[in-house]
Amino acid sequence: MASTVTNIFGATSTTEDVLSGIDLRGKRILVAGVSAGLGVETARSLAAHGAHVIGAARDLAKAENATTQVRKGATGAMRFTKTKWPR
Repeated sequence: MASTVTNIFGATSTTEDVLSGIDLRGKRILVAGVSAGLGVETARSLAAHGAHVIGAARDLAKAENATTQVRKGATGAMRFTKTKWPR
């Protein structure tokens, strides 16, 4: 039987609020925009919960620089791929 989401999240919810108690070990997750802002925070939180995060970004060097601390504190793995998004 599928579980029902009982928590309601809003504008003040953090990534830790949303992922509290969730084990993502063994999961691979693609996160776009890991060179700044929400993409970095999303990748950080997912990796902290054990996910293998694949980060996509237009500027690979910028993404690697922006996520240096994320990779140091991650229990999961992080890799990067360069993307060509239309402008």
